[in-house]
Amino acid sequence: MNPKISIIVPVYKVEPYIHKCVDSILVQTLTDFELILVDDGSPDQCGIICDEYAKKDNRIKVIHKKNGGQASARNAALNIAKGDYIGFVDSDDWIEPDMYELLYNICIENDCDIANCTSIVHYNDKTIVNGSEPLTIHNRSQAMKALFEGALYDEVVWSKLMKRKLLENLRFPEGIMYEDTAFTYKVINESEKVCYIGEPKYHYIKRENSTMDLAVKNKSIDAVLIYDDIYRYVSQYYPELKPIITLKLANNAMAVLNTISLDPNHIVYQNEYKKVTEILNNYFTETIKLKEYVTNVKILLFATRIHPILYKLIINFLSRRKRG
Repeated sequence: MNPKISIIVPVYKVEPYIHKCVDSILVQTLTDFELILVDDGSPDQCGIICDEYAKKDNRIKVIHKKNGGQASARNAALNIAKGDYIGFVDSDDWIEPDMYELLYNICIENDCDIANCTSIVHYNDKTIVNGSEPLTIHNRSQAMKALFEGALYDEVVWSKLMKRKLLENLRFPEGIMYEDTAFTYKVINESEKVCYIGEPKYHYIKRENSTMDLAVKNKSIDAVLIYDDIYRYVSQYYPELKPIITLKLANNAMAVLNTISLDPNHIVYQNEYKKVTEILNNYFTETIKLKEYVTNVKILLFATRIHPILYKLIINFLSRRKRG
């Protein structure tokens, strides 16, 4: 007989945090689950720690694999998961003892395919508790709108419990950043009903990335490419959401262009710059109409339309004037 839930945890270089994460899962008040720990080629002692846990608790399965990134690790676990529902936990975070009992019961009692809770975000100097709204039930279209508006829930998978049958033909895209964004809307599109409860049950640790990590992430064009795909998707199935996606795409595009424009080594990223300006210009008719954009932003859009290099010149001019 299948367990009620499969909980998937990718593990890579989290030796100081993995015990707290796994221990928080093992004390769940809903006990009928399997825990799949995926050692994604971790170079520290994480693989050994996973095996030690598996010896103590027969609900735990361990996969050891060559490093391929978080999406690859999650996909490996999805390939063997047996639970009726699937949950994801990042290995440097932890969860409240009743998180999965709450989400599972909401799904069963309301015949929902996906249940969402909220989170507690831990920064170095502060803690933010998200969400306090009552139980809300959406149909597919309402859920898709709420997802992209970020009104109740967002594009991450770790705050959700999903019926496994929704994922039969879906896997995380590998080798890119923001794989949750590229994945979650497709899961919702497979659903009939989505539930939300404003109870913070997931503890998310916001760690300071290294300067090099931030530099790479800030210049990544993956989010722009993903929202370009999403725009085509919603154009076909949810045309009323096109303005929301246009805004997200343009915001991400300009964030990347700003970072590259101000980088002394911007020439290294000329291909990324060219690709992003091409995509942004493709949406000019839509972006120039966005009520969220003030005149100065629309001037940037016009400038990019005239010639992509004008965006860079304007951003550098504004930066020098601000410093001066």
